[in-house]
Amino acid sequence: MFAGFEEGDRITVLDLGPGNAETLRFLSRFRARVYFADLLDHPVLREPPEDIDPGDLATALSQQLGLPGDTRLDVCLIWDYLHYLDLPLVEILSSVLRPLLAKGTRGYGFGTLHGKPPQDSNHYGITDLETLAAHPLDTQPRYFAHSQQRLGEHFPALQIARATLLREGRLELFFEGV
Repeated sequence: MFAGFEEGDRITVLDLGPGNAETLRFLSRFRARVYFADLLDHPVLREPPEDIDPGDLATALSQQLGLPGDTRLDVCLIWDYLHYLDLPLVEILSSVLRPLLAKGTRGYGFGTLHGKPPQDSNHYGITDLETLAAHPLDTQPRYFAHSQQRLGEHFPALQIARATLLREGRLELFFEGV
């Protein structure tokens, strides 16, 4: 994920989780601008009303991200968050992120091979280049087990460059900007 970035490089990172000290400590080796935007913290994103306009959802999502319009992301830490959104909301997230991404943007997250939710729901942090920290979520969010193919179709802002099978049918996903 961070191959090619040298200590002291300027990078801009979006973490779609609540933020944590591990990730901040890890990113301190870079001159990093880090944005945390917990997608589960916004009531409209957690439980979107059935009659809400997609434009209103895009506005709510943009406000939740809180990114300046001239931001260009180098890294987007997606974690499990694409699976906490239904496919129309995944598409809206993609449309909101697309102007902030470049060809070299990298993304990291998790997917599912068998369409079953994982046994545990966590938010994550980066401890070092080889280790993630997992912290249990206080509440179990709705989980939409999108296949790798569906994510590719509904999240075109970043394409899945590589998927690695983990335990219990989970996939580790590496994304690239297109």
